[in-house]
Amino acid sequence: MEFRSKIPRTLPIRQKGFTLTEVLFVLAILGVLLAVAGLFYSGYRTKVSETVAQEDLRQAYNSAMAFFIDFPQRALTRVDLEKYGFRSSARIETRVVDGRLDHLLLVSYYTLPGSKIFMIEGLRGDFTGGKEPSGPIIGPGGSGGGGSFSDPLIQPMNEMGWGRCNDKAKTELKEAFNAAQKYFAKDPGGSITKDILPDYGYLPSEEVNLLVINGKKPSLEISAIFSVPGASNFMIDSSGFIREG
Repeated sequence: MEFRSKIPRTLPIRQKGFTLTEVLFVLAILGVLLAVAGLFYSGYRTKVSETVAQEDLRQAYNSAMAFFIDFPQRALTRVDLEKYGFRSSARIETRVVDGRLDHLLLVSYYTLPGSKIFMIEGLRGDFTGGKEPSGPIIGPGGSGGGGSFSDPLIQPMNEMGWGRCNDKAKTELKEAFNAAQKYFAKDPGGSITKDILPDYGYLPSEEVNLLVINGKKPSLEISAIFSVPGASNFMIDSSGFIREG
């Protein structure tokens, strides 16, 4: 006689998993969220960096004013800014486009592609500089001169600013070309180099990158570009003709 157990058999419960479509959908959402977060972070970082660049520019302006109180007849350089207390922030570049008192132009920018470049043009306020002393620079107020300045006008780089940066590069080219001609007058068959140019009257600029591409007289070619992102590159040939390119 056959007996059957009345105890019900327990069957394994089948658990439902995620399908491939569901996994891909979740990953797509995460990707979008990460991309949006990255854009917000990048924008925030750029904004903060541009704020720092503007503050550096303001500090550079203050150092420039202290320098001109002591040395109203001299042209400001980046070295002078540092002697008068200016310290650049990390990854911020500040350039002296024109260091003359009546033509002052300073620019500053964060070294991240796409960041804005800011500029300060000229002085704001009344200036009465003291007599330039014969001694070395010793810091702000050294000569006892006077000046009254208001806060500088900081603005994004405009066409005028770009034009003056490019003019500085072209001026460098002309000076280098003239020095090269003095060299060739002594050695027509020689080859000029950037290191030789200062021996013939060329004064290198802190702000312009100059390169001698071809140093022979018949095929002379020199290039120069102001060291600010977006500035134009210029070339001068053996005839003294300057072109952009």
